[in-house]
Amino acid sequence: MDRFNKATLEIRDLNPAVALHHLTTALKPGPFVNKQDDPMVISVEIHNCIVKKTLVDQGSSADILYWNTFKQLAISEKELLPYDDPLVGFAGERVSTRGYIKLFTRFCFDEQQSREVQVKYIVVEASTSYNILLGRPSLNALGAIVSTPHLAMKFPSDQGTIITIHADQKAARECYYASLRIAPLEEKKSKSKRVHVVNTSALGEEPVWDLDPRMNNEERVEPVESKVQFQIGVHPIQVTYIGADMTEEGRSALCKVILKNKDLFAVYPYTGTFGAHRGAERS
Repeated sequence: MDRFNKATLEIRDLNPAVALHHLTTALKPGPFVNKQDDPMVISVEIHNCIVKKTLVDQGSSADILYWNTFKQLAISEKELLPYDDPLVGFAGERVSTRGYIKLFTRFCFDEQQSREVQVKYIVVEASTSYNILLGRPSLNALGAIVSTPHLAMKFPSDQGTIITIHADQKAARECYYASLRIAPLEEKKSKSKRVHVVNTSALGEEPVWDLDPRMNNEERVEPVESKVQFQIGVHPIQVTYIGADMTEEGRSALCKVILKNKDLFAVYPYTGTFGAHRGAERS
């Protein structure tokens, strides 16, 4: 009993930094990794094709192959099997699947050692900057351990050794910025962040879904480039913002259009800033 109490005390007193060191032994950050919160984006080999911009998402209970990617793989649509179970998020728009297909997927194909597993992909037609979304089913089949601080993933090879894949941070950021231009702003509030497979019999209505893995708590998308303030009314609070990287000619033309249509703008309560009415578009 004394030995047990001593061992328990030693475990409880274990320094968290020491524990983390043992859990991530030999796990080194990939290239370009600084202080970041980027998603895990890798490349895989399917049907003799290298598929880049593959998102590893541990929060999804389904493996998703997007329709545009499926067509580029030159696989016959006749190989798709019916898929009756819907995809559902916490909230969002309704979607119907194209079916599902089982494809052998190779990981770490450009190294001496690799691993190939069969993945059941649900084929979905949706606007997204990613080609594939790998959820828990494929990660569990692979036996993968994902470390987002290191942007790396480890899993055993067929020979019993450990294989490490590092994420493509550049591709991850390209996908993120591209995704900002895909979904309309009005759809953002109704979208969830994960995809899950559910049983329709437990639902009293058609299921909802979302395939946008970006984590974004903002009310709306902010411009990627810097912006400058532009006075649109007589009062100091009556301002809007335009891009700072525009040419003088372009900025002058845009300002004329805004002033000509300033009746389409309204002051938002509490902020005093201007924004376009619903139905109006900014140039």
